[in-house]
Amino acid sequence: MAFSGFAANRSLAAFQTHGGSVSLVSATSPQVRLPGTIFVSQGGAIYAISASGARRLPLPAGGDWIQPRVLPDGSLLVVRRFDEYSDLYRVSTAGKVLAQLSDNNQATSNKTLQLDHWILWPAIGPDGTSVYFATDAPKPAPSQSYEVDFSLWSAPLSGDMTIADQGVTGGTRWSVPDAYTGGDVEPVPLPDGNVLYSSYANTGKGTVVSVLGVQTGPHSTMVSLTTPAQNCGAPAVAAGGATVAMVCDHGQTADLEVATLSGTTLSVPRVLVANCLCNSPSWSPSGDNLLYMNASNPDGNFGLWYIANAGNAHPGAAKRVTDTSVDLDATSAAAWMAR
Repeated sequence: MAFSGFAANRSLAAFQTHGGSVSLVSATSPQVRLPGTIFVSQGGAIYAISASGARRLPLPAGGDWIQPRVLPDGSLLVVRRFDEYSDLYRVSTAGKVLAQLSDNNQATSNKTLQLDHWILWPAIGPDGTSVYFATDAPKPAPSQSYEVDFSLWSAPLSGDMTIADQGVTGGTRWSVPDAYTGGDVEPVPLPDGNVLYSSYANTGKGTVVSVLGVQTGPHSTMVSLTTPAQNCGAPAVAAGGATVAMVCDHGQTADLEVATLSGTTLSVPRVLVANCLCNSPSWSPSGDNLLYMNASNPDGNFGLWYIANAGNAHPGAAKRVTDTSVDLDATSAAAWMAR
């Protein structure tokens, strides 16, 4: 499959794990016991971590279950990823499929790979009734293009989504990506109606970098919050919409940073963890504690880490939650349920 740019290659390939780690349920109990339940992805399965240990959700076989998000009713929104396409599902915390929200495997009847689509990085709207996501629609050459440049869309959670080369039926398109970059990913709908996200851009020098941008409405001009030199992505916003966590890539390592968002202005970031292999931050329901993925070295396992009071001037020390033998999906942020 010929992807359209480095960013798409990096994003889609990154969902693969190292493959040799210990299953989360057979590892030791959580090293840091946190309230509520935390949902993570490992090897294409969804696990629930609580104070007493971990359990695997008995979801149907086939494909990789990734990117869990907690819905207001206590169920989960998850992506089911296959080799050529992915779809969005709503499942219970007991592992029962409640609904399939999209059907992107059009190739089952057409046997044409370019008719398949990706849907990734779901996020719940502030009112709990809508979903925001990234998908490679519309295609520049309908029924012909293998290009994967993601644009951002929103749609009601209550209805089925039909994603085709022309777009998402019943959905609203938010962004128009730069071609041949990988596009716009990781949407975060904000309480004020704006949408924060990562946008890949071509530097013109043979490289692709990411900036954090915000839009005030569908098709509005993106306001860049970070510079291409900072190369920041993976935004996560605490409850209330003011505190942003992000990962800024320096090539071999990265910094986990936090900043304050006010409308379309971002404060000077503060580094929480420097020179790390960090990714996929996510906040606690209370909005003060931060989870993220991190590996001790390029060949090491990605574990779940925790920082108390991460948005404060004096945050707690970073602590590893999962056992060192466990390798989680680094690009699948943890989802924290209060109960």
